[in-house]
Amino acid sequence: LMAFLLLQYLSRNVVQDVRREHFSFSPRMPVGDFYEERDTPEGLQWVKLSPEEIPSRIQAITGKRGRPRNAEKAKPKEPPPAKRGRGRPPKVKMVDLLSKTDARLLKRLEAQEVLSDEDKLKMSKIKKKMRRKAKNKQKQEAKAPRAKEAKKKSKAKEKKGKPEKGKDKARPKEKKGKGARKTDKGLLAQRRLEERRRQQLILEEMKKPTEDMCLGDHQPLPAFSRIPGLILPSRAFSNCLTVVEFLQSYGKAALYDPGLPPYCQSLKILGEKVSEISLNRDTVSEILRCFLMAYGAGEDLCDGLRTKPFQALPPEKKAAILAFLVNELNSSALIINEIDKTLENMSNYRKNKWIIEGRLRR
Repeated sequence: LMAFLLLQYLSRNVVQDVRREHFSFSPRMPVGDFYEERDTPEGLQWVKLSPEEIPSRIQAITGKRGRPRNAEKAKPKEPPPAKRGRGRPPKVKMVDLLSKTDARLLKRLEAQEVLSDEDKLKMSKIKKKMRRKAKNKQKQEAKAPRAKEAKKKSKAKEKKGKPEKGKDKARPKEKKGKGARKTDKGLLAQRRLEERRRQQLILEEMKKPTEDMCLGDHQPLPAFSRIPGLILPSRAFSNCLTVVEFLQSYGKAALYDPGLPPYCQSLKILGEKVSEISLNRDTVSEILRCFLMAYGAGEDLCDGLRTKPFQALPPEKKAAILAFLVNELNSSALIINEIDKTLENMSNYRKNKWIIEGRLRR
């Protein structure tokens, strides 16, 4: 298209000095300066190439040749090969024995005018491989007719060796063969069923929860450093954390009187029932001691409250008493109802979330 427009312009404006030969429409025209590293008396240096040297260097690097300038001088296309009839197969070319990558590489190397030492080594390796494959193919072709003749002879011997039997004798054998096949299929199906059952049992056993003490890969616990500034013993500190966590989760429900067991309802202190005594700073220690005794607390916890009020006990005893109280409250009906309400609320929240997300997607 560019050449056509250029010729039109030159013919209209009657330009005599400029003709089509003065223009190159090749998109691969070298632009800029080209340098090459060469050995000089002073050492390796970059030398600028002349315009005559540039095309040969580009062809040596890329291994490609440009198109012919005139379409008329281009080689005519070869006619498609005629279809062969039945008979001998066509002779295989040496290049066809190579893989696609080796064939392309060989073609590219043969097209280059100047070959480096590395390219020459590659070409020699490819040609050796091609000769080796050609020899192997010739050996296979030579063995093929011998193998066919041997097969024919063995078949002929088998036919001669087998005596002809009547059809009546052949029928019971066929029936026996069918029966054996049926039994084999039945055994295979039974084995598959047993294998499936075994796999199912293994999966069920793997899904079952395993106790920590039954695990085979026990590892020692890491050694944790003590919390800086902590004065309480570790047991007392863990009891305090238990109490704080309980109050944060069920503080409102725990404010109600948990009560005493039925067999302790008639217990009296100075003529009054324990359930009727008002709780204050002075009475809480004795009522707490009665509560601990009724629920089977240790003697060390109860004896301390017998002679001293709760406020005068050491921090370790206070934390132990409060932790025992929290453990008993966790199993009370009030806390269990609170846990059930929380779980029900969570399930309702999830349902509402799914409904809202479904509406938004629509």
